[in-house]
Amino acid sequence: MTHFSFQRLSRRRPRPPLPRQVRFITSFNPTLYEASGRRCVETFRAHNPDYALTAYVEGDRDAPTLLRRDLDRIGVESVDLGTLPLLAWFLDVAGDVIPRELGGAAPPEAFPGEGPDSGDVWFRKHMYRWFRKIVALDHAVREHEGVLVWMDCDCYSKAPLPRQALEGAFDGAAVFYMKGNRKCTETGVVGYDLSREGVPALVEGMKRHYMERRFLALPRWDDAFVFDYVRARQKKSLTCRDIGRRALERGHILRTTLLAAYLEHDKGLHSRTMGLVR
Repeated sequence: MTHFSFQRLSRRRPRPPLPRQVRFITSFNPTLYEASGRRCVETFRAHNPDYALTAYVEGDRDAPTLLRRDLDRIGVESVDLGTLPLLAWFLDVAGDVIPRELGGAAPPEAFPGEGPDSGDVWFRKHMYRWFRKIVALDHAVREHEGVLVWMDCDCYSKAPLPRQALEGAFDGAAVFYMKGNRKCTETGVVGYDLSREGVPALVEGMKRHYMERRFLALPRWDDAFVFDYVRARQKKSLTCRDIGRRALERGHILRTTLLAAYLEHDKGLHSRTMGLVR
């Protein structure tokens, strides 16, 4: 397991790095696992055997158990999302605005249009899908120390990620993210240093934003919009670094960051390419 410090070192009197654990986390169900999740974890584990990797999985009946067996074979830790009460609690709290197809009570006419081209409706319709990130982060923050890096399951590894490159992404900040010239942050890859002031509060703030139904007052309900909204309100207690330079076609931005040589984000794979998310 690789450990290192993210604290900026003094040029006058360099200090040896403090031991810090780095853990990447992601999430998928059996359909998304076959679509991209397997590639995500297999390539990451092949290129980065020394970093911890945890997958938050879900599915009907025996699906989580079968997924966890396969992940164990690859060398990936796993957590059954169905055992984490926050997911069910939020469904109870916000079921009236969650589509029926996702387990809520909101009728189809509440979300006119289909696909990403439906604009803000798309980001409201699929809010409960993306709430899985909040559930996973909430659990990981309580269970682990060190550094967490969220990675969407449509990301994959292209080369070993050196610890210096990851240190460079933080560059002394508590959180790194990718926004650049985008309207909202791309939350496909986000890094959190849990030892730094304000980071646990950021995750707690995002959770409370949903659990207290504050999202209803905003035009978009997705995790990216909420990340930006809560982060802006905690900027006095939280140092963040935007590693995004500029967004390319379809909002791709990871390719213009200093992590581009090591990670790729197959953005739009599940929706525009495969039609799994409509």
